[in-house]
This record gives sequence, structure tokens and C-alpha cells, in this order.
Amino acid sequence: MRAFSNPVPDEKVSRLILKHYFRDLSEAVNSDVIVVGAGPSGLVCAFTLADEGYRVTVLDRRLAPGGGIWGGAMGFNKVVLQKDVVGILEESGIPFEEDEDALVVSAPLFASKLIARASAHPRVKLLNLVTAVDLHVTGERVTGVVVNQSAIEMEGLHVDPMVLRALAVLDATGHEAVLVTLYSRRTGLSLVRESFMNAERGEEDVVANTRMVAPGLFVAGMAANNVAGGCRMGPIFGGMLLSGKKAAYLIDEYLKGVAKEVSG
Repeated sequence: MRAFSNPVPDEKVSRLILKHYFRDLSEAVNSDVIVVGAGPSGLVCAFTLADEGYRVTVLDRRLAPGGGIWGGAMGFNKVVLQKDVVGILEESGIPFEEDEDALVVSAPLFASKLIARASAHPRVKLLNLVTAVDLHVTGERVTGVVVNQSAIEMEGLHVDPMVLRALAVLDATGHEAVLVTLYSRRTGLSLVRESFMNAERGEEDVVANTRMVAPGLFVAGMAANNVAGGCRMGPIFGGMLLSGKKAAYLIDEYLKGVAKEVSG
């Protein structure tokens, strides 16, 4: 007796993967917002904006999205959050344990739940193994990103990239602040770079430093501290979640302003 009544032959597997992936990629060529970096701040920003009706493309250069969550601290796969973000955990279905006036969560579960909430959203396209290599600029506004396959970039092959367009772009690339660094090389924008580790101060810094750095270009998460000189904070992630929420609010306000300009 066969185990499967509806077997799927190899050629159909290939055809369906190509059909559905390139459908998503084609739709991602034009979106409202591009989020580069699928760590906690980028993912929270993405699904928050999607909940408001925006079409969001999330790009991550790695095989596994989730940023620096997975390993916890030194490979001990627990992370800590402030009680202030309990609402975000609850609405994302992330279980937690309250201990010593803080929240402790499983790092793999925390990462996977955030990824699932973003990637399952009908207005979000999440593309991993895609690297942002440059910015697209129209006049004074950042209007998209230039991308290539991560494997091509890692091998240093001379293969031309493609452009994905959007009305706003978020740099959530972590310590490297990839997009803002690219922008600063062309414009002379001053970057302070991150300071020493101090979790309590760094968690405040990451929210305060979340901002628009140029028309259409926003920064959140550890990238924001790398741009403005905030402290590192280690395996505590409440600031990342609030940074993503703040970035979504700022982008929403910016896009409403752009819409008024167009209609006016």
C-alpha cells in the first residue's frame, strides 16, 4: 500500500516553487515599505505597518531570519524583556515567564513567533537570502533598494543586481547599519557608531535613536544605535520591539505626508 494517494512528482515540485516564489518577488518590485533586516525591530515594524494596510517587503541576507535572537547569550537560548512590552508578546502569542520583575522567553520561540507573525501576514513579503547592496534615490528621497542574491554577493561574482521600489525604506540591519552607511558614503552624513555595552542605557538609546535619517530612509534597532552612538545592550530585547513600533509610527506619518503632497 502506498503512503500517499496524491504523490507530487519532482517536476511539479520545481514548477510550483518557481511559480509561487516569482509571484512574490514580482509583487515585491513595488511596495509601500521595504524593511531590510528581519531581526526583532524589522519584523515588528513590518507587521505593524501591514496591520495598517501598507504593503511591506522584508529582506534578510541570511538563511534564517530573526537577527540576533536565536542564540540568546553565549548560546544559552533564553532572552530577557522588560514588563513594558508584555502586550507585544501577548498579541504575538509568545509565552513568557515572569521572574525578578522581568520577562524571560525562549530565544528560538521568540524568534520563530515574530517571523511567523510577519511572514504569514497577507500584506508582507519576506524574502531571505537577499542582500541589499545599494539604495535607489529619486531627487532627494530614498525610493527603494538595490538587491542581489546573498550567495552571489558572498562569492564576489560580477552579476548585476535588481531594484525594488518603495515609498519608504527601513534600515534594520543591526550593528552594521548597512543602508545608512551606504547613504553616508555618498552624502557625508555623520555617523557616531555604537558605544560600550550598557543594557539599561542602551535599551533607552535604541528607542530614542529610531528616526528618519534622510527623506524616505529610516533606521531602527541596533542600526539606530550604531548611527547615533547608543550603547550596546546584549540579550535583552524590549528596546528592539519598541524601536520597531516607533519606526512603524514614523513611517506611517511620513507616508501620509507623501500622500498629501501627491494629492495636493
